[in-house]
Amino acid sequence: MPPLLPRRWIRDDRLKARARLLGPVALRLTPHASRLTLILVAGLWLAGCGGVAPSTYVHPNYDFSNVKKVAVLPLENLTSDQTAGEKVRKIVVTELLASGVVDVVEPGQVNKALAVQNLQNPGAMSPEESKKLATALGVQLLIVGSVESYDRVQVGGVQAPEVTLTLRGVDAESGTVVWAASHTQGGATFGARLLGLTGDSLSEVARKAAHEAVVTLFH
Repeated sequence: MPPLLPRRWIRDDRLKARARLLGPVALRLTPHASRLTLILVAGLWLAGCGGVAPSTYVHPNYDFSNVKKVAVLPLENLTSDQTAGEKVRKIVVTELLASGVVDVVEPGQVNKALAVQNLQNPGAMSPEESKKLATALGVQLLIVGSVESYDRVQVGGVQAPEVTLTLRGVDAESGTVVWAASHTQGGATFGARLLGLTGDSLSEVARKAAHEAVVTLFH
């Protein structure tokens, strides 16, 4: 077995913590491995624990300070899990409320308003339909979108949770998309591929995906 990494190669607390996180990887580094090598490997492992940065769009001329209340409409479910859309929708509602920036209409009220207006496909509303629905709900922004993946994917010899969602903010007055975010969390990360680490549960990965997408609305 290759010799353990001597203490002299790990000189500060942060590097020690990364070495502990790496476990077997750190132990297999030879005494001749440089400090830079350890930092690079640690950085790759840590970066692989999360998803890539969300792809976002923000309308350059839209004043988001006017948005005080929003409604999250049913998300289109493109996964094999029939409950994924509603699960992620509730998580998005929670993340919006947790931001402390906006109020959110209770999903049940949104569903009733959709039924009254006979809107079967919230993601394909006309500007007139968007304005009528937003007026009925008393909101300035309608959140629509889809869940593209909500499953455990096979990565090597393990299964890792993966969630992909896309959210769009539709202005109540114009029906224009003023914000959009698409994000994938989990899946074939560095830790899953190399170390066999599956990380968080599927529900926690969904929460992180929703959080990463929602925060782009306020920054």
